[in-house]
Amino acid sequence: MRGGNHLGMKSLVQLFNEWEIQLLVLVSFTLQFFLFFTGGLRRRIRSSVLRSSVWLAYLGANLVAAYVLGLITRQEVSTHHLFFLWAPFLLIHLGGQDTITAFAIEDNTLWLRHLLNLVVQVNLTLYIFWKSFDGGPNMQLLAPSILLFVTGTIKYGERTLALWCGNVRNMREIWGGSESETRLDTSSEDLVFYALPSAKVIRWFFTSLSYKPHANRWDIDSLQPDLSTKLFGIMEIQLGLMYDDIYTKALVLRTWGCTILRYISHITFLAALVLFSVIRNKEERWYYSSVDTVITYGLFFGGFSLEVSSLCIIMMSPRT
Repeated sequence: MRGGNHLGMKSLVQLFNEWEIQLLVLVSFTLQFFLFFTGGLRRRIRSSVLRSSVWLAYLGANLVAAYVLGLITRQEVSTHHLFFLWAPFLLIHLGGQDTITAFAIEDNTLWLRHLLNLVVQVNLTLYIFWKSFDGGPNMQLLAPSILLFVTGTIKYGERTLALWCGNVRNMREIWGGSESETRLDTSSEDLVFYALPSAKVIRWFFTSLSYKPHANRWDIDSLQPDLSTKLFGIMEIQLGLMYDDIYTKALVLRTWGCTILRYISHITFLAALVLFSVIRNKEERWYYSSVDTVITYGLFFGGFSLEVSSLCIIMMSPRT
């Protein structure tokens, strides 16, 4: 009985080793899918379970994608040729989702680390290309792989730039504060205050009110209800936009340069999908495992659905 259990465990280990890359690629995409739809919820839902789940996914997504890239460098692609195509997909995953680039504001100070990781992972992907360049089936996949590589480099570059923009040292300059307001010897609350586009209105609002020490609140009873409702509504919208600027790619995607690059990444991604479909339907299709092919199409259509959803979110933004 004990020997049977040992053989069963050994078989499971062998099965996992055989399908390790395929499983981890699917895990990597699942984490990206989860982060996209939960990254923006934590500013509205104060749930410790949700925050913990997002935090684990945020940390795990980078680790899984980078680990699988390392595994692919050690694989011979004679039986799994599509591993060659999955490398730039993992680079896209490392670029993260538009709805979350930083879990906490301190993550933005690590933008240099992400820049270094960008250089390392890009060169690792290029090494996989060089290693797999044998003139066989991989040669057929070279064109879509290069297109996906362009998409992945743009996505990872966007994330690194978004982290840089969300760094405290760059906030006021980006948000357009005056020279006196860009000094770094004040608190984070001042950063929030001066970043509001209606700072002058809000400053007038609070200076026109009297503070009630015994009640520990501002006297807003004398204000007209319509005025106070609109003012706090504007503040809510603006604070939400500031949240996007700090924790998502919103600030980066509002620049013309990054907008053009985003369109380029969409075009290269769709072109890679078309080229792969053409190659798959030609006589070379027998080179590729059916399971690997299904996973590849899942990565393509799943990634495309996330990009379309991201575009819809951008179009529905109050800033738009």
